[in-house]
Amino acid sequence: MAKNLVIVESPTKAKTIEKYLGADYKVLASVGHIRDLPRSDFAVDVDGERVALRYEVPKASSKVVSTIKREAKSAERVFLATDLDREGEAIAWHVAEVAGIATDLDNRVVFSEITRDAILAAFQSPRRIDGSLVDAQQARRAVDRIVGYRLSPTLWRNVSSGISAGRVQSVALRLIVDREDEIRRFVPQEYWTVTGAFDRQGYPVEAELHAFGGRRVVTPKKMGEYLEKGTDGSYLVVGDQATADLVTAGARAVGSWTVTNVTRRETTQGPKPPFTTSTLQQDAGNRLGFSAQRTMRVAQQLYEGINLGSEGQVGLITYMRTDSVNLSPTAVAEVTQVVGEQYGERYQLAKPRGFTTKSKGAQEAHEAIRPTSVRRLPATVAARLDSDQRALYDLIWRRTMATQMAVAVFDTLRADVVGTSPEGTELVFRASGRVRKFDGYLRAWGGEGETGGELPDLDDDQVLALADVRADQHFTEPPPRYNQGSLIKLLEDEGIGRPSTYASIIQVLLNREYVKLEGRAFRPTPLGEVVTAYLKQHFAEVVDVSFTARMEDELDEIARGEHRWGPMVSDFLHEVDDWISERKPERPRIPIDGTQCPDCASAMQKVWSGKSRQWFASCERFPDCKGSLPLDEYGNVTTVEALQPDDSVPCPVCGKGTIRREGRYGPFYGCQDYPTCKGIVNVERQVGFDCPKCKQGRLTERMSRYGKPFYGCNRYPDCDFAMWTQPLAQHCPTCDGPLKPPRKNAKDPVAVCAHCEEKVHVESDPPRAESYEVVPGRLEVAAAAT
Repeated sequence: MAKNLVIVESPTKAKTIEKYLGADYKVLASVGHIRDLPRSDFAVDVDGERVALRYEVPKASSKVVSTIKREAKSAERVFLATDLDREGEAIAWHVAEVAGIATDLDNRVVFSEITRDAILAAFQSPRRIDGSLVDAQQARRAVDRIVGYRLSPTLWRNVSSGISAGRVQSVALRLIVDREDEIRRFVPQEYWTVTGAFDRQGYPVEAELHAFGGRRVVTPKKMGEYLEKGTDGSYLVVGDQATADLVTAGARAVGSWTVTNVTRRETTQGPKPPFTTSTLQQDAGNRLGFSAQRTMRVAQQLYEGINLGSEGQVGLITYMRTDSVNLSPTAVAEVTQVVGEQYGERYQLAKPRGFTTKSKGAQEAHEAIRPTSVRRLPATVAARLDSDQRALYDLIWRRTMATQMAVAVFDTLRADVVGTSPEGTELVFRASGRVRKFDGYLRAWGGEGETGGELPDLDDDQVLALADVRADQHFTEPPPRYNQGSLIKLLEDEGIGRPSTYASIIQVLLNREYVKLEGRAFRPTPLGEVVTAYLKQHFAEVVDVSFTARMEDELDEIARGEHRWGPMVSDFLHEVDDWISERKPERPRIPIDGTQCPDCASAMQKVWSGKSRQWFASCERFPDCKGSLPLDEYGNVTTVEALQPDDSVPCPVCGKGTIRREGRYGPFYGCQDYPTCKGIVNVERQVGFDCPKCKQGRLTERMSRYGKPFYGCNRYPDCDFAMWTQPLAQHCPTCDGPLKPPRKNAKDPVAVCAHCEEKVHVESDPPRAESYEVVPGRLEVAAAAT
């Protein structure tokens, strides 16, 4: 019987560690948090500066807790080996509290990689649970609870039911909404670039117009910066075709072109630091197309251990939640040696390269994310990994190798080609180029730089001939929408959230349908916009970047033991309660610039309908004036004609054509005269079955109020037939009803009819019924037309 008990979070991690520790150790998994705050209760008790959180053990964790308690009683010693960050420290404390394990003993074990040497070394130097880290985690949980449970009810009353505010995700949402507002306000500006094609004794040389008449040519964006500085007089924007024609005509009239200011240089380019959590998420998104959540899920698998056959279960990367860009001396020495073996001595560094973190509020001085051994080449472990694991491990391995490799070397050239028109106007074209001379770290990392070719052979005082000149029209573009990588980078730069929270912040915004992904870019939904508008108008502090960053700093100070967590939580609770009592929040009405009421010519406002979860444009004099205008799905004023009402789906109230929109429970068709007429036609997703109970309706895919899909009769509430699993494509041979799928991996798979309960033998993993869209009103119109 094992003398020692070890508690970790996951079964995979438990399996890997138990192999290293031997027969005297039994390793159990808590399967994440074993207790939490109750969902139905605020559970934050404040008495002056003293704060207590009321936790409960969820039903799903009760069996795990019983096992840990039983094993802890019989063990001579219990070790808490959960993750090394605040979340892991809190889990260790919760386990100790629930199981009656002493917290004043040296029983806390931490490690940043799951390898034999790292595990054995960690168990040689256990420490006590860090109370400051636990306090910081409790404080974070409390302030998140305060925002969610105090402010969300005001959203229910004034905006729409079932929505919520969050301390960090509301700021992230505000950043996305603000960027969308920038894009809407953006007015494209025209500008032209002029390119000269010169001839040097039969060799072509291309150059861009750099200056005209003593003024440097710039883009409209740059000109805006110079206008702010008051130095715009030295610059020129070729802003229209007339100016472009003037420039090209002047260039063609120049009699002789001379090369001047030739500059040749050798430049170098070094690698980026090794991966932190945020940079791994950014690069995995940009290079592999992974979401932040997918990246962290795969990284967790690589960290906790992969079965490599002869080596057994081995952790392939270090801990994946970190701010640090440090590499241990041992790791650097191994990387340097493998660089020489894989690429040769010229790629090795004479001394190690170090990096410093630039992120605000970096929490702990852990290592960066790296392979536990770079000797495990991606090719040698590929057969043991799935496609996602292979891709992410390869990315981490190449980034780590690149950090200790020689710089890439480039030859660069810059030269001006100058001529004067007959009118005395000087024109300067600039030629430039860069050619890679030595790939250095790019040999491992790849990309980023020209791979070959030759630079133009130009020297001062050479005379060139103008072979051609062309002008190309451009328009400035709005700032891009945030993708997962750029949003995470912004959150990190602003000090919002921490490595362990970036993925969950994004997932919450998507799950609550505050934003949606268009390609890889975030676009706020109308619901996300109204939540942001409401919070900015009535509780601006909650969506203020600096306010949230300061709170993150306070949590960091608690983690370092510099402040107590009780006063911070108590002060914040009283502050939020004061906001709610002193302010009179109401549904946001947002002015629409440049738009008049069609009935009385007063200003118009965007108003939110909590029932349909859509914006509509209303006269500011409502209810005295009921003038309205249609809005598109993103809340922009438009016309009914532009929205293209579908006359084949008539409004069930007034008979006019309807407009397809997205609602809380999926797509629907709403009357083109909304909000005057509120008629709607819900879009159904049918699965090819008549209702087996009433024989009149059709089985449709629907969504419960809790977001869980189910399949029910479309005549509800007149018929209440429903099933919670996707039916098989095969019909019941007895009643033609839907069949519930068999249990997974069953030796003799049997499906059961959801109506008559007939048992039907089916093949393993039988196909499910596929849903398809049906618009009831459209079907009626089609039938009438025939």
